[in-house]
Amino acid sequence: MVKKRIISVMMAVLLVAVLAAGCGKNDSTEEPENKEGTDTAAEQEPENKEKDTYKISALLYSRGFEFMVALDQGIQDKCKEYGIEVEVLDGNSDSSTQITQIEDSITKGVDAILLAPNNSEELVAGVKKANDAGVPVVVLDGNVAEGCEVLASCTFDNKAGGKMAAEHLMEIADPCSVLECTGATGAYHAVRRGGGFEDEMATDSSYKVIANDCSWDAETAQNATVDILSSNSEVNAVFTHNGEMVRGVIAGLKQINQLKKVGEEGHVPVVCIDGTPAELDYIRDGYLDATVEQNPFDMGALAVDVAYKYLSGEDENPEKEQYVYPRLITSDNVEDPENWANQIK
Repeated sequence: MVKKRIISVMMAVLLVAVLAAGCGKNDSTEEPENKEGTDTAAEQEPENKEKDTYKISALLYSRGFEFMVALDQGIQDKCKEYGIEVEVLDGNSDSSTQITQIEDSITKGVDAILLAPNNSEELVAGVKKANDAGVPVVVLDGNVAEGCEVLASCTFDNKAGGKMAAEHLMEIADPCSVLECTGATGAYHAVRRGGGFEDEMATDSSYKVIANDCSWDAETAQNATVDILSSNSEVNAVFTHNGEMVRGVIAGLKQINQLKKVGEEGHVPVVCIDGTPAELDYIRDGYLDATVEQNPFDMGALAVDVAYKYLSGEDENPEKEQYVYPRLITSDNVEDPENWANQIK
């Protein structure tokens, strides 16, 4: 009886030992496999893994004039450099069209949107849709009003441009009253260009500025030139907020027999902002003294650069306001190949 009990105890001990050995084998093989698998996954899929290709939509309020064509080209050239897939769309100067384009871009699964807004207030709703979808928006050549979030705004330093125009005008024009043909009252570019110009002109009390809202329009600028220069002999210089209004100023000076070339007696100095091909031709012809260039190629490239560096993790907190800086063009450098108007295709 005792012998049987001893055998039974021995068999029980042996069974426990076998089971324990079996359990020990499972722990020693499965746990390292899980650990190794976790490490491999961490190596292959880092938190900020850079994608092979990014998709971007560039939504321009218009492609109907040279500046915007060059902006388009600057965007595409920089995207090609980075290997970014880009679709550029024309908003035809319609805010509702741009909002639809934002919605379509979100549906297509783009990684970012570049937006040159038709209207800063009306595009808030569209940008909010992109915010809700987690699609970053970089604004260029303008701004979007409060009520939404943009990654950054890439634009011309309008205030510095106005200041540069004033500095040059005071160098070439004797003390006088200056006609300022402004863009539309309250417009983003007009407020800043006018502010930079007027602040700098105010540093010399021998000059007086007469601002006239010409709403970016050549015909309105022509009428202002005729009316003001005919009625006020102290007005002997003109500054326009864009190149289109220069056409009207030149027509107005011709209409009142005051159109003289640079260097001729009675010449009325004229300075503007933009740097378009037409402005460079006016400089070559001797009717425009200078233009302050805002380079759309650089602006487009800057916006793409901001988007790419954000998406790739290189710069996840870009400066909210980034600028393309002004450059003065006169007869001395009008043929410079660096002038954007000499590069446009």
